[in-house]
Amino acid sequence: MESEILTNVHSTADQYYEKQVVRPTGARVHAAELDADEEEYFPLQPIEKKLCAWSLGVGLTLMAVFIGVFERI
Repeated sequence: MESEILTNVHSTADQYYEKQVVRPTGARVHAAELDADEEEYFPLQPIEKKLCAWSLGVGLTLMAVFIGVFERI
């Protein structure tokens, strides 16, 4: 029962992508959905924020290391 509850929980972003990828639509329906999608906003989830912060930190650190190493050569 517990696993059933966990598997049925979807975030709004998951529902959005499933709607866009899984179900083919006609041009008229697609245009209406695009208009509706323009108004929706998906804030970043906490794990996405951490991933962005870590990626930026690692990138800046590596850039500083490479600049330091290549300036000495």
